[in-house]
Amino acid sequence: MAPLCSIIIPTLGRDSLYPLVFELLKQRTAFSFDIVLLPQVPLKEELLQHPQVRLFYEPPGKGFAYYRNKGVEKSTGAILAFIDDDELPLNPDWLSTLTSPIREGHEAAVTAGYRIALGQGYLTDCGSLLGFPGGGAVGFETMWPLGGGVHTDHICTGNLALRRETLVDAGGFDPELRSGNEDVELGERLSRGGIRIRYLPEATVSHVARRGYLNFLRWNRLRGISAAGYLKNRDGRHKVTGRLSSSRRILAKVAAERPRYLPGVLFMMFSQYLAQTVGYLSAKGEQKEAPA
Repeated sequence: MAPLCSIIIPTLGRDSLYPLVFELLKQRTAFSFDIVLLPQVPLKEELLQHPQVRLFYEPPGKGFAYYRNKGVEKSTGAILAFIDDDELPLNPDWLSTLTSPIREGHEAAVTAGYRIALGQGYLTDCGSLLGFPGGGAVGFETMWPLGGGVHTDHICTGNLALRRETLVDAGGFDPELRSGNEDVELGERLSRGGIRIRYLPEATVSHVARRGYLNFLRWNRLRGISAAGYLKNRDGRHKVTGRLSSSRRILAKVAAERPRYLPGVLFMMFSQYLAQTVGYLSAKGEQKEAPA
């Protein structure tokens, strides 16, 4: 019998995957679920021997959207949940909480943010206070305000649940967005199609901090490349305006609540935008050189 819910996890085999799977297997639910892993490298399969865990190896380098779509294809649950391999549920009721509005018939899509703990080094903390991914150390609502409601047009693909038919009818994730922004694009497409996305803070998960300044620059360069793909056939003014607005909210929150971090946050924010601009311009140059 097919499980009600399938949890889809693309993975590069990071060590954090194994604690995640162990925590997922301890989730308290009144419904059946399985865990669909899509590794792009060999895993320690002896640590994953469980009837609820299913592995489907995929070739590397295909892009985030490709692997998520493959997870949908390989899964059988009527509800699809997504979490990333560098996250952990904060409690054993995460899956039940995240899927409850869908199971009760109130919503078709539910998302929640991530929480990154501070106290991991000054520059690491300052990077986490920039709000990525999923709200980082400042919170989802600082990055993407709800306007007093409970719905959003932004989804976090590392903490997301949808009805299978909703995602399939929407056409899945855009496979052309290989480097990222597939979550932004899908959230906008669902909203345009009349699908409300419920934000559920009770289902927040923890996320590892991004350590190392060079790693931070590389990741933001990749975000710039993904932005170029996302904006290829779009007017990007709303994205720029949105990022500037979120930056103002971040700085205001840090200044009010954690002023000692403000100089470091300003430095990391400048570095972030510089690296993203470099990635964006390099990708735009490649687009111009590509044959029509």
